[in-house]
Amino acid sequence: MAQADGYYEGTKGARAAGRSGAFTARADDLSAVQLNPAGLTHRKGTLVQVGNRFSKNLHRFTRASTLDFGEDDQSPPLTTFRSVDNKVPWQLVDPLLGVSSDLGLEEFRFALTIMAPAGIGREDYPVDGGQRYMMVSRNAQMINYTASVAWQPNETFGVGGSFVWIAVPKLTYQLVVDGHFSNDAYPVSSPYDMLATIDGADLFTPNLILGGWYRPRPYLEIAISGQVLPTQIVTDSKLSIDPLSGNEQVALSRPGQPSANDVNLTLPLPISARAGVRYIHLQGTRELFDVELDATFEGWSAVDQFTLSTHGMVATYENQRINLGDIVVPKQWRNTFNLLLGGDYNVLAKLLTLRGGLFYESAVAPPAYASVDFVSGRQMGGSLGASVFVGDVEIAIAYVFRYAPSISVSESQARGYQQTPLSGCQAPYTDTSLCDQAYLGQPAPVANAGTYTAHSNIFALDVLYNF
Repeated sequence: MAQADGYYEGTKGARAAGRSGAFTARADDLSAVQLNPAGLTHRKGTLVQVGNRFSKNLHRFTRASTLDFGEDDQSPPLTTFRSVDNKVPWQLVDPLLGVSSDLGLEEFRFALTIMAPAGIGREDYPVDGGQRYMMVSRNAQMINYTASVAWQPNETFGVGGSFVWIAVPKLTYQLVVDGHFSNDAYPVSSPYDMLATIDGADLFTPNLILGGWYRPRPYLEIAISGQVLPTQIVTDSKLSIDPLSGNEQVALSRPGQPSANDVNLTLPLPISARAGVRYIHLQGTRELFDVELDATFEGWSAVDQFTLSTHGMVATYENQRINLGDIVVPKQWRNTFNLLLGGDYNVLAKLLTLRGGLFYESAVAPPAYASVDFVSGRQMGGSLGASVFVGDVEIAIAYVFRYAPSISVSESQARGYQQTPLSGCQAPYTDTSLCDQAYLGQPAPVANAGTYTAHSNIFALDVLYNF
């Protein structure tokens, strides 16, 4: 994807990644279908591109110390937590495959691509870790099928569009919920802790990307593009709730349905906009180097929460029947603004090109809503890349370092709470017969207080054949 925050991380395509994503105006390979479809007109003939990203994503969380009122509500001990790391840091499959061609037409270019969005598909943490009330694991498999067309009526400008079919063949999300139904609260662990698993898919979500470029002078190019269709992923999923202790199982049902486990998980997608200005340094008619500055806007404020719709589902446990309603995980994400600077230097014409870049991305979430499921703070970093040409074949490589400065969230700041779907404590959370006196005014103990650190090492390799 063109985004670099929220669900996504970085840029697809080794040539674009080597410039830190500053590719809106340059956009002269199949990365253009996401970054700026109009850029497809920069190449003539037929282009076949095959690539993959490899990444090592080091994410760590240390939960803040807390008073364990579940252990002793009169003299609660102070409990500390060990740091936990993502147990599957390596992501080895993150592919891109596509072809573009003018089909013999002078003014048009067409492209078909299949790619996984740039991002981290899987995260796994220990069930007994300090993060377990936020997330135990996430496995998101996403594929974008894209059909693009671009039109260039003359040498000074071009326009284009991409229709994107987003398929999510698998989306699994696990976290521990506190299944108590008394007025007690358990900030560290509960005798009623249960592993909640949501497993589903959404095989069709449409999206639309539009873009254009304009070259008023041979040395200057201006471009804009945007993901313009507000939409959301809605998975058809199955819900299971498995107690971590005890033998009795949780029975899920609905009126008229003695057994039911079908739910829908809704994940909003943002609109976005990109703008780029590119300076081209010419040596005669040959491009010696270029420098591009891009700015992006991403409308992540659409993600105010993740919503699990249970459609009137009832949970029965130890003879207690609780209407689950809609289970909501607050996110309160906000719009992000990013700056990207990058360029190419043609060391040897049609033999060797070097490239590099820098980037800065604003935080997608306030610290109060930080979580381990996605990197939510500001990110920055840089990249290096190169292309080697052998006849009509280009081999492009890139390395990107992404760094997220540490975020520390105190218990008084934190607004991410335990999920307690069987609790009778309801807003405004002040009824002492249903709510724990130690946590009046909030739905449950906070779960996301602590320190978050993250950085990623990303490698990309593409092979391009232009004929």
